[in-house]
Amino acid sequence: MNDSNSNLTKFSRHLWLTLCMFILFAATFGAYVWTEKQIDRANELRQQSFMLAEELRQSSDDLTRMIRTYAATGDPLYKAHFQEILDIRDGKKPRPVDYQDVYWDLVQSDDKRPRPFGEAVPLLELMQRARFTPQELAKLQEAKARSDELALTEQAAMRLLESSSPPTAANREEALRMLHDTNYHQAKIAIMLPINQFRAMADRRTLQAVRDTESKATSVRLLFIVFGVLLLTLLWRMRQDLYAILGGPVGELHMRIARLGSGEFSEPISVAPGQQDSVLGWLSETQLKLADLDASRKTAEQRSQRLTQLYAALSQCNQAIVRCQSEEELFAQLCGNIVSFGGMQLAWIGRLDPDTKQIHTLAYHGAGAEYLSNLNLSASADQPSGQGPTGICVREDRPYWCQDFLHDDRTALWHERAASVGWRASASLPLHRKAEVFGALTVYSDAVGAFDEDVRSLLLEMAMDIDFALQGFDKEAQRLQIENALRMSEQRFRTIVETEPECIKVVDRNGQILEINSAGISMLEAESLADVQKQTLLDFILPDYRSLFVALHQRVLGGENGTLEFEITGMKGTRRWLETHAAPMRNTDGEIDMVLGITRDVTARKEAEARIQYLAHFDTLTGLPNRAQLAERAAYALNLAQRSHQQLALMLLDLDHFKDINDTLGHTVGDTLLAQLAGRLQSVLREEDTVSRLGGDEFIFLLFGVDMHGAAHVAQKILDAIKAPFKIEHFDLNVTGSIGIAMYPGDGHDLEVLSKSADAAMYRAKHEGRNGYRFFTTEMQTRSERQLQLVNALSQALEREQLTVHYQPQISVINGRIVAAEALLRWYHPELGQVSPAEFIPAAEDSGLIIPIGEWVLRQAVRQARKWMLDGLDPMIIAVNLSAVQFRHSDLPNLVTRILDEEGLPAEYLELELTEGVAMHDTQNAVAVMNNLHARGVRMSIDDFGTGYSSLSQLKKFRIYKLKIDQSFVRDISTDPEDKAIVSAIIHMAKSLGLQTIAEGVETAGQLAFLREQGCDEVQGYYYSRPLPAQQFEEFARAKAMVKP
Repeated sequence: MNDSNSNLTKFSRHLWLTLCMFILFAATFGAYVWTEKQIDRANELRQQSFMLAEELRQSSDDLTRMIRTYAATGDPLYKAHFQEILDIRDGKKPRPVDYQDVYWDLVQSDDKRPRPFGEAVPLLELMQRARFTPQELAKLQEAKARSDELALTEQAAMRLLESSSPPTAANREEALRMLHDTNYHQAKIAIMLPINQFRAMADRRTLQAVRDTESKATSVRLLFIVFGVLLLTLLWRMRQDLYAILGGPVGELHMRIARLGSGEFSEPISVAPGQQDSVLGWLSETQLKLADLDASRKTAEQRSQRLTQLYAALSQCNQAIVRCQSEEELFAQLCGNIVSFGGMQLAWIGRLDPDTKQIHTLAYHGAGAEYLSNLNLSASADQPSGQGPTGICVREDRPYWCQDFLHDDRTALWHERAASVGWRASASLPLHRKAEVFGALTVYSDAVGAFDEDVRSLLLEMAMDIDFALQGFDKEAQRLQIENALRMSEQRFRTIVETEPECIKVVDRNGQILEINSAGISMLEAESLADVQKQTLLDFILPDYRSLFVALHQRVLGGENGTLEFEITGMKGTRRWLETHAAPMRNTDGEIDMVLGITRDVTARKEAEARIQYLAHFDTLTGLPNRAQLAERAAYALNLAQRSHQQLALMLLDLDHFKDINDTLGHTVGDTLLAQLAGRLQSVLREEDTVSRLGGDEFIFLLFGVDMHGAAHVAQKILDAIKAPFKIEHFDLNVTGSIGIAMYPGDGHDLEVLSKSADAAMYRAKHEGRNGYRFFTTEMQTRSERQLQLVNALSQALEREQLTVHYQPQISVINGRIVAAEALLRWYHPELGQVSPAEFIPAAEDSGLIIPIGEWVLRQAVRQARKWMLDGLDPMIIAVNLSAVQFRHSDLPNLVTRILDEEGLPAEYLELELTEGVAMHDTQNAVAVMNNLHARGVRMSIDDFGTGYSSLSQLKKFRIYKLKIDQSFVRDISTDPEDKAIVSAIIHMAKSLGLQTIAEGVETAGQLAFLREQGCDEVQGYYYSRPLPAQQFEEFARAKAMVKP
């Protein structure tokens, strides 16, 4: 009764303690959560510090990259990015989304990117908000100030680039130098130094803050764990007190007494805590004592029997290790001995596959062994089967003793099988090979707790014996492998030496050949080794190389390796270039007494090198010096002319219409002509003069010590030499040439400038009739520079939307209504101003830009004509001029059709104007193109008629419907009788051919009256309207009452 009261009192006391402990536990948990949040906050402040410093560093790098890219490319996008980076850093613009390290690397070429967000805040203000220490803030302010100073240098480079338009090469080079010189790099280093110092200071401070917060969190965490453990302890005590209050039932007491009386001691009597003084507790103590006595007796008997069996098994295993010749035989006998002599239920040996981590069965014996034939066992901790005894043993390289197989959680996968075959305990021991885990020996017993200390020692000794046996097998296999490898190596070596295409030989100290392979015998043109040994190596080597070979031989005998190229004569007289690599060979005493030589035939390489040397300096077709040798000779001649204050002439020759020869007679004839011409050119020059072929039909001449008079004399001699007919196959070819002459030092001080000057003069000679020569003048330079300027600007005119199309109305003479509009291209450049079509159209044709520009004009004109129709204007023909380059383009008909289809304009409303000269240049091709366009429904007309050389026989072949009378004839028809006659003749001729006529350049009423009197169909000119932009043209047309009712 006293015990029951005592138990109740303890239960109440433990309940109150538990409640208090729960409150403390909850409070500690809240404190722990708070300290974890403080750690996160400290880490955020630490990360923010580094991000601000990184933004300052990255902004400086981005400024450098933008200004360098702008200086290299001139693209204004990089200039804009440069200013935007400064504005963001100085708080003039808000920061974009994700404004981090690679932000500017991800900005697309079209500058599309996320919009900015938030307020615009200077970087320094963000740093001040970040609660830096004064020392840290001072370092960042210092880095910011240095970056701002460097930005001034970068802006100065930008201003230098923009000081001229376009930027000159000198300005660009100076700007790039400013951005790459030592001062610039020192300034970049000066920016990074305080940033790195700040990072170190901030790293120490914020890391310490994080560590302090983590220390507090650790303390709270430990307190939380302690209170948790105490709470669990109190809960457990409450359970014990409650259980102690209850007693055991009478029926259970009677049953326990009856069993003890019948001698059943094995089943223990469970007694609740606190019931030791009860009857049930007394019975439990009695049963335990009786059971201990009985179990001790049985255990002693079983242990003695197991040890005896295992000793017998160990003895049999050692005998098997001595007798067996292979692993398979040994493993099978070991498993059998362990079961037969050791009293185990099952024994098996498995090998680990290091790649798949699978354990494969090698041998097994005993009860339940059938499941091992399809065993799927892993050593990986990620696999369920890898959590078993064998998997742990192999993975962790340690024995695993499972004393109660059926109640061990790690063996749950095999409980069902173990129960059916009688496995109650198991042991897994790792086996080793070459200090690595090879596999495992696993044995099963039918008794729980079968593996006591003595049994473990015997099994460990058995595993060590197996390791020793594996080591012996490996040594024997290694010995056999080495012997076999030596035999194979010797055989391979002899095969390699005999089949080696290079000569392998061994010579003694006197140069006598001791051994040589088949390739060496063939190289020396001998029949056998005996033939070779009749002479020394020196007998084969040409006299010029014998001293070098002897020196090499002596060096190798002195212990060095050596290489030498030399020439030999074989026994049959053939000369060869050889390359030999020699190395010393030592005898058993370590002394050098022989030389090993490996020699290859390098004759082909030597010949190729000579050929390459020739090709590097001479033109293969003509044998003349090429561009590389010309540059060398020019550098020497210019240096000599500068030192001796003499003149030098550089002449550039280009054959006239040479392309026609290649196109009509073939390149073989053309190449033969160039080769013959090279001989003629060399014959008219002095020995000290240089003539070089640049490529194609261009030749350049370098004449030292001649003035302008002498240069003119040589140029005429060259032209005279060219005039003579070239007899090639059955052709007598007559060609002419155009020569440009530049004089040093007046026209340039280096080869490049002189070549450009001569090229400009040569083109002047071609434009002035060909078959002549011209000296370079300043006017040519100006014109060349203007041409280059126009081409460079024109190449970007489309992209920058500088081109526009104006439209001039074409008026019916009969009723005064607009019947057509001519599309005229206009170009306004922001720096060059309004550029005349007479100037930029030829530049576009020469550079090939006329193709994309012409396509753009055609598309704009067709699109505008279609728009006017949709806007209510009466349908009218749109006339577009075609250049010669466009007309000769093979895809012109397809291009016209494609544009008409895409823009939706019927073909009958498009008129293509072609100048008379272009149409007459290649009549057959012109007729084919016009027929093709006519078949597609497109109108064709001849522009500037009367200025070319057309004949009626040619004109009648063309599918045209209109002739445009050139304004040079219309301008003076009111006063000039000849112009009147010409215009009248053209109109009447056109009518007789069934063609319409239109006169351009009509500016007065008198001109209009004469044209109406002669029967001209249409007129065009300032009398009615100048060329107008599209909108003004539409207003003009509506004013002429062309709108549909």
